[in-house]
Amino acid sequence: MDTVGEYMESPIPSVDQETTIKETAEFMKSNKTASVLVKNKEDYIGIVTDADFTRKVAREGLSVENLKIDVIMSSPIVKVKKSTLMTEANELMLKSNIRHLAVTDEEKIVGMLSIINFLNYHSKVEIKLKQLSVRDGLTGIFNRRYFDEIIAKEWKRAAREKKSISLIMLDIDSFKLYNDFYGHQAGDECLKKVSNVISETLHRASDVAARYGGEEFAVILPSVDKEKALQLAETIRNKIESLHIEHKQNQASAYVTASIGTSCTIPVPGSSTESLIANADQALFRAKKEGKNRVQSQFI
Repeated sequence: MDTVGEYMESPIPSVDQETTIKETAEFMKSNKTASVLVKNKEDYIGIVTDADFTRKVAREGLSVENLKIDVIMSSPIVKVKKSTLMTEANELMLKSNIRHLAVTDEEKIVGMLSIINFLNYHSKVEIKLKQLSVRDGLTGIFNRRYFDEIIAKEWKRAAREKKSISLIMLDIDSFKLYNDFYGHQAGDECLKKVSNVISETLHRASDVAARYGGEEFAVILPSVDKEKALQLAETIRNKIESLHIEHKQNQASAYVTASIGTSCTIPVPGSSTESLIANADQALFRAKKEGKNRVQSQFI
């Protein structure tokens, strides 16, 4: 979980309570900070933000030359522990109706937390949520939703650029029997290991591996011809069997294996991905029918 310590600003800009308003403004400008803590000989006693110069100095027409900064500072300081969750700190700011928090570690102020820090935090959370929305919860690779989005996008690109696009469809052999015999926890671990093999075999940023559903996986290969797609599929098949995951219920091998179908084409403008997916699926069906643990292809 994200804590205050990950987002706070440190070291803390501060001024002495004897500093004038003008001197403080110049200090904040030169240090490019929107807030400063005010301290006396013993401790920090308050905080001044850029908003205070608008709300208090300008509005009340205060003398910036002679008045000390403690005239416009907010006090007491609202503190939050470094280990506090950002969600809790956010609630505190909303309830207190303040824009800045002093961050403490073992009772000592070690940093500041402002609205800007929360903007960074919320931006990071949005990125995380977006990543989660396109990732499979078990294996961590992309999910079916993302697969559908990317294959449509890459299909249009291939049609526009008159380049090939290949698809690999992979299914773990006799996986239901594996689950029934070894248990669902073992089945989950098997899916994770197979997905890792697929991901680690891909070396281009444009290649996309996804969990298509259940024990079935798919790999989108933009600008890859049928020969290279077949080679990659065979590499994946071999690596999966080489994991040597025991599978006593598998007629094709003593270990977990996969049947794979591949398809490749150069799309024409206005066409859809249906033919590519259907051909890869038919090739996968043939691989299953002809004994499993093998690669078959069907090209458009």
